[in-house]
Amino acid sequence: MSDVFVDALRYPFADRARVDGTATCLVALLVGGTLLRLAARLWPDLTFLAPALAAVVPLVVFLGLVGGVLAGDGFPPLATTETLRLAGRVVGVASVYLFPAAVTVVAVGYVTATGSIPAVLTGVTTAMLATVALLVTVVCAYLFPAATAVSVHEGLRAGLRRDALRGAASGTYFFAWVGAAVLVVLAWSALAATISRSVAALLALGWCAYAHVAAAALVAEGVGRTTPW
Repeated sequence: MSDVFVDALRYPFADRARVDGTATCLVALLVGGTLLRLAARLWPDLTFLAPALAAVVPLVVFLGLVGGVLAGDGFPPLATTETLRLAGRVVGVASVYLFPAAVTVVAVGYVTATGSIPAVLTGVTTAMLATVALLVTVVCAYLFPAATAVSVHEGLRAGLRRDALRGAASGTYFFAWVGAAVLVVLAWSALAATISRSVAALLALGWCAYAHVAAAALVAEGVGRTTPW
């Protein structure tokens, strides 16, 4: 399994096409991040909608490029219907698999902040609720990449079927997911820690683009070894 991890780490720079694809991911994140920061500065003026909506375009490009890697097909041609299709499949699966985690986290956060635990949960502590939220989040985060890999390869409907999760029960996928999760968590942690510093934030964005491409390659390999296409 170590060779799979090493290959994934090398994936973003393995050849010229992959270097260009990874660089395009970085540019997409940079443009999207700049537009979102501009939207935040304009808030609550309604003019914030212009940069906020414009940020959707680089986000779609980024998701489409990473989706191509996750499908095992490499980076798709830029500004094509294939990029849009892959991005749509990623968003579609995310809306299903990550929704329960989002609702649980928001609900537990509200209860924790207000201290108003519903009567039906009498005797349940906030620590117990936080544990439940963590478990739900981990389960959703574990199943999401496996379903997404099937979706970008075979279509959105295939990714939403129960069969899409068959590969998630294997040790190969588990180790691939752990490696990918470490890369992505470290990337987002670095970005959050440097968001207010321009130069450091740029370096963090570079790491973020690299980490997501490498993580996608790692998950694609993990799913590909356990799921017959």
